[in-house]
Amino acid sequence: GHSCRGVARALRPVCRPVCRLKARTAAVRPVLAAQYAGLPRGHTTARLFGAARPAAASVRSPAFGQQVRSPNPIRPKPGCSISVAIGAYKRGSTVVVCATLAGVEGATDIKSLMLDRPIAGEKGLVVGQLENGLRYVILPNKLPPQRFEAHLEIHAGSVDEKEDEQGVAHLVEHVTFLGSKRRENLLGTGARANAYTDFHHTVFHVHAPVINGATGGPMLPQVLEALEEIAFHPEFLPTRIEKERKAVMAEAQMMNTIEYRVDCQLLQYLHEENNLGYRFPIGKMDQVKTWPHETLRTFWNKWYFPGNATLYVVGDLDRDSEATRQLIIKTFGKLPAAREALPAPAANGNGHGNGAAAEAPAPLKQRHDVRPPVVHKHGHGPLAPGERPAEVKMFRHPLLQHFMLTLFCKLPIQPMSRMAHLRQLLMIRIMLSVFQFRINGRYMDANPSFLGIELDISDSGREGCAVSTLTITSVPSKWREATAVGIQEVRRLQRHGLTQGEFERYRHAILRDSAQMAEQANKIPSVDTLNFVMESLACGHTVMGHKDAHDAMVEVAHTITLEEINALARSMLSFASDYSREGELLEDAAAHPDLYAYLGPTRTTSIVVCLPAYVDASGDSISGGAPSGRNTALLGAAGHLDADQIDLAQLEEENKAREEFEVPEGAIKFDLTPEEIGEALADTSLEVEATTDVELPSELLPDEEVEALQARMQPRFVPLGGEGAAGPANPPPDAFSGITQRRLSNGIRINYRHTDNESKACLLRVIANGGRASEKLGAAPDGFGAVVVGTRTMSEAGTVGKWQREQVEAFCVANLINCALEADEENIILDFHFATGEEGLKRVFQLTHLFLTQPRWDELAMERAKQAFLTSTKSIQKSLERATAERIITSMLGSTERRFRDPTQEEVEALTLEGMRGAVMSLFHTHNLEVNIVGDFDENELESVLLKYLGTVPPPPPTLVAPILHYPSVFLNPPMETRHSTWHLQDSDERACAYIAGQAPCRWGPFGTNEPLGPHPDGDKFVPPPLIVPASAPADEKQRLTALRRRHPLYASCTLMLLTEIINSRLFTTVRDSLGLTYDVSFEVTMFDRVRTAWFSVHVTSHPDKIYEALNASVQVLREIGSPPGINRRELNRAKTTLLTRHESDLKDNVYWLGLMTHSQNDQVPHKTVLCLRDLKAVWEAATVEDIYDCYNNFNFSDENIFTCVGTSGKTAPPVPERILSPMAASLESDEDEWGLPPPGTGPNGQPLPNPMALFTAMMAAAQAMKLQGAVKQVKEGQQQQQQEGSQQQQQQ
Repeated sequence: GHSCRGVARALRPVCRPVCRLKARTAAVRPVLAAQYAGLPRGHTTARLFGAARPAAASVRSPAFGQQVRSPNPIRPKPGCSISVAIGAYKRGSTVVVCATLAGVEGATDIKSLMLDRPIAGEKGLVVGQLENGLRYVILPNKLPPQRFEAHLEIHAGSVDEKEDEQGVAHLVEHVTFLGSKRRENLLGTGARANAYTDFHHTVFHVHAPVINGATGGPMLPQVLEALEEIAFHPEFLPTRIEKERKAVMAEAQMMNTIEYRVDCQLLQYLHEENNLGYRFPIGKMDQVKTWPHETLRTFWNKWYFPGNATLYVVGDLDRDSEATRQLIIKTFGKLPAAREALPAPAANGNGHGNGAAAEAPAPLKQRHDVRPPVVHKHGHGPLAPGERPAEVKMFRHPLLQHFMLTLFCKLPIQPMSRMAHLRQLLMIRIMLSVFQFRINGRYMDANPSFLGIELDISDSGREGCAVSTLTITSVPSKWREATAVGIQEVRRLQRHGLTQGEFERYRHAILRDSAQMAEQANKIPSVDTLNFVMESLACGHTVMGHKDAHDAMVEVAHTITLEEINALARSMLSFASDYSREGELLEDAAAHPDLYAYLGPTRTTSIVVCLPAYVDASGDSISGGAPSGRNTALLGAAGHLDADQIDLAQLEEENKAREEFEVPEGAIKFDLTPEEIGEALADTSLEVEATTDVELPSELLPDEEVEALQARMQPRFVPLGGEGAAGPANPPPDAFSGITQRRLSNGIRINYRHTDNESKACLLRVIANGGRASEKLGAAPDGFGAVVVGTRTMSEAGTVGKWQREQVEAFCVANLINCALEADEENIILDFHFATGEEGLKRVFQLTHLFLTQPRWDELAMERAKQAFLTSTKSIQKSLERATAERIITSMLGSTERRFRDPTQEEVEALTLEGMRGAVMSLFHTHNLEVNIVGDFDENELESVLLKYLGTVPPPPPTLVAPILHYPSVFLNPPMETRHSTWHLQDSDERACAYIAGQAPCRWGPFGTNEPLGPHPDGDKFVPPPLIVPASAPADEKQRLTALRRRHPLYASCTLMLLTEIINSRLFTTVRDSLGLTYDVSFEVTMFDRVRTAWFSVHVTSHPDKIYEALNASVQVLREIGSPPGINRRELNRAKTTLLTRHESDLKDNVYWLGLMTHSQNDQVPHKTVLCLRDLKAVWEAATVEDIYDCYNNFNFSDENIFTCVGTSGKTAPPVPERILSPMAASLESDEDEWGLPPPGTGPNGQPLPNPMALFTAMMAAAQAMKLQGAVKQVKEGQQQQQQEGSQQQQQQ
């Protein structure tokens, strides 16, 4: 401001005609100050314009490694005088001023000044360090309200392990976390805690409410104390170590899937020059089995110290950041700083050490400066002497279905700290978006040769490098053609760059997306915010707030030129476009440096091919599939692989072992060589031309066409009951839920709700009754599969009306519209997520109108859809989990119940385009549609577009509307050998899983009936259930209130959810924690809204040697609930707290609201109404233990009613026990007398128990460990001891 006074005075005559306010100069100063932001402060105007300063030294920008010269001082050119040219323009209430300084040497490069400016960090972020070295990060975040995240990161992971410590970091995590008493005290408070180990760190995390749900006290102190104990005060009890040793081994078995093995292969070859390729978090099981307990304590002593830890606290805290910091100091500041071990003092001539040296304190232990502490081989810069192109590495396995080729290029992470870095990130995002758009266009060709081609460039804090990845996936027989497409498109973008239209379209789309993110700055969950902060700090990035990031991106976006982004593409993509031409490209870059970006050409650092071991005569796979790509999420704490399978020597053995597999009849080995892959990548005959741009439609439906439809159809809202029904056409929103309901004159029903969960964004769901439940049985042109395959055909076509698919996709990109179309057992669902700004509502409803009236049905799309279903069907039998689930469904429902299965090959091949079109479009009529909208929109605008675009969808003639038939599912009663089955999958690794399943009550309607539902008996007159039934109430009043509660439409659904929570808690505590038989066990109930059937299932994984024990333990847990002591109030209250907490959190999610609203106007789901949603919390809160048993009694867990299936994998099948369900599990069905329980409240002789709580306490503990017989024995021994003590006391008396 001070340095611009002279210029401000010069502006006054110019401004005076347009602005006579006294404060006019104050409004001008910020404009000028911004222009001179790079000049030194404190200089007067005379100094700035008159005197010269010494030239500044050049500096290197870390963004591009190029010389950036600081601005020269302002001095006149020889023979010229300095002048300022000024122009002013008034636009509304704004005065726009432009000032140009002329006649000076070394004109200021404003662009360079801006790009070299540091980016603004998140203003609310507090980062600090305690005296003992512990770092802390605090960030207030409002979502979810009244909850917070506290994560304690120990900067030590599997990469820090020694050769004989592989897996110790993960085992230490288990022991420290699960051995903490304070962690146990978090149970029942509404908090959720867990932990994971990765390559570079171990993290203990807690998601908690601000207030303790049990005590009413603040949770933050309790959570911090628990984390402090977990990390820095573990007990390392022998029993806990042995228990967690079992758990880790079970976890290794659970995660040892073919998908996980593929990911491990990719990482091993990507990082074969350092420990990231050889130190997987699970470690080696032969070491895990044998470590003495001291090994764990030694590792903990080395790495678990304050200076090697960072605490993150993010959320809607009950105190400000300074108070939170003081609490951190109070909790963690008392920990002593760790010091390095000093070497033994050297002896002097008298045989004694140097006393002065011995008194010197040891240096403090410090965290590694580089995490993870590894050295990478990067793919840029000069070639090393003798360096050759990356070798092609092969991974063959009989369980793989697809050919997958992955090219990697490792680069150093560029810390995001200056505006130039943000600019480069924006250019990369534009480049990747354009590539994917072009690949989607190639997929629309006839019979595409590839299943997927993906290009990714991203930083990885866990690996300490940036990785560029090209992944090509295809059926085995088309590997060469798919590779050619991928290389062609990379070369096209690398050599010819983007078109001007692509550049402008995607720049605009990304800026709109950034603007939305800025609007949602306070709507991002704390856990996502914390993970973003943790990853940003791990990569060395400045943590930016969304608003600041958007403002900065807008500022840099308009400085990007097409030439610059094409130069970046030429550099970043050469790793895949020019394999084996690395030297030539370096010479070209030296001769033409302006054509390349700062890195110069990049080159491939590793190539991995994953392919099936066998194919059929046509060259197609005979095996099940695994997902493609490098899924690093599988490699963290919750999913690890036995590292014995990762060693190179072991991999060689595995490749040899495939020869021992039982080769299916007609299969042949898929003998593809590394040399063939290398030749395909380096094929110089794949010439490419520049792409032509796609014409972007500004709108899909012209206004004049819509106006003609409106004039003809006269769309309007009618009462919710239909035309002529009683009630208003525009009823007010529901007072409790805020949901507004409408019905259009053509029959379409509308539910909408405004939320601010996601600013300027909406979700739209169009749902049609139907799905598999409406399909005909048998193979026919419109037979079974017509709806689901037909829906997939519409999705594959991806276009409507007169437009080409590329044009519709470009339209969606430009308007930030994401669309998904799918069919399930009950419905066809069309979901949109879109931005509401810039006429977003109008654009998305134009697309919806055309989808309902002019969908494109395409033969090529049909062939792609059929191929997708056939591939899925073939893959089932090579997936242990999927095949086991398929077998148990067949046992329960038989082969003729098809609604819950994919169509067979015969059924798919019989379908025709016309048959599928008729089946699908017969469901997409206006009387069968419900539309749900939730998000941030203007309600008047929404109702206008509803009338304009949905109200003009023509209704069908009444004769063409066929009813959707309902038929019940019949659960079979097969012989025991079919009811309880086993099967084996031949594989190189041993794994096992088991399913337990059976009939369950339906979600809607009274328990015990599967008949189609009519309107609720109480209509809309049902009342919220009373939360408390007074204990003093008369019996008939209690009975009346119980009946009232159980008549509520939500009663069945809510009690089923509570029972599910209770069973899952018991399964975890018993089968996983107490017995150590599994790492993963879960109970769920599969329920539907329209189909009147349901079933429960338990899924448990284990080692083949323990799977039958785990199966029986799970069955026993299910049965114990019906035996004393049964469910107690504490269990029920904990389940309520979990569900209510989750509900409150999910209300901030638009997807959750969409689920709540769906079917609330559906005549075929008559009990679900907006009114019943009012009572959701009340029904949960009012539930009693008796209600849970009312629900539980509608299950039957006896041998004769449940179904089980055990699936195992390995080279040979393990022995199957004579009885799959053991007598121990069956004994719980017997009478009380048979398992030794006396009548309630009495001893063995019918006398009152000396301690009435003894039986309950012992039974409760034993139920968790499934040792009921031991419990009875314990009670009897306690009684005998009490009798002996009583006799002794009588003798003493």
